This record gives sequence, C-alpha cells and structure tokens, in this order.
Amino acid sequence: MKNVKEFVDCLVKIDYVEDSNCFGHYPFQLFVETNDGKFEINALALGGDVLSCYRRVKKYFKENSKKIFMSLDFPSGGDIENDFVCIFSIVNNSFDIYAIPYNTETGEKYDEIHNSDLLSKLLTQFKDIILK
Repeated sequence: MKNVKEFVDCLVKIDYVEDSNCFGHYPFQLFVETNDGKFEINALALGGDVLSCYRRVKKYFKENSKKIFMSLDFPSGGDIENDFVCIFSIVNNSFDIYAIPYNTETGEKYDEIHNSDLLSKLLTQFKDIILK
C-alpha cells in the first residue's frame, strides 16, 4: 500500500454484520510495511478488543516499521453523531487519525471527519499505548 487512501480503498469495508444485525466494519484491518520492506496484513478479529489492537500496532512500531495503517470500528459518541471507522496511520513515526462515519441501517458512508474532540482523545489514548 502506497498510502492510507489505498489502504482504505482496498481493505476498509462497511458490510452487513449478521452477529450485530446492522452494518459495520469487522474484522478490523491492519497493514504494515516492515523495516525490511516486507508487507504484512492482519485481520484483527479480537472481539472488538481495541487495546489488543493497539498492542499489536505497538509490536510493529517497536520494530521500526515504515508504515502502519489500522482500521477500527467505534460507536457514535462525543462530537461524532454516527458510528464510524477510525483510521489510524503511522508513517515515518508521524501519527494521524480520521473517521469515516456511516449509517448502521444502510451502510451509507458520510463525509470524513479529520478534526474532532473524540478523535483527539482516541489519538492521545493510541499514542499513550504505542509510545510506552
């Protein structure tokens, strides 16, 4: 994957999830370009355990991976009114985050959110785990 957009286009799907009886994004996705230039893709079917997903990213970060892209599904909250897929990226040790909100009944995607209080809190939590 050249960039986070390609990651989203290729791997981030919002589909009907029978167990939840609504649309969502699961399993979560993780793409890594390792320090030696190899690519690894992980489907994170960890039952929605966000901290375990963060710890998986931490492993790759500690190995000095060149690129890390991860998608996690979150419920609406704070200043984000709809459920959303949160896109985390680390490229050259630079962290970024944005949200792709969607309708749980239809799967329709809404405009991306790049600035929000909730995203700031999620990014802080993510960094706290990764950088420990």
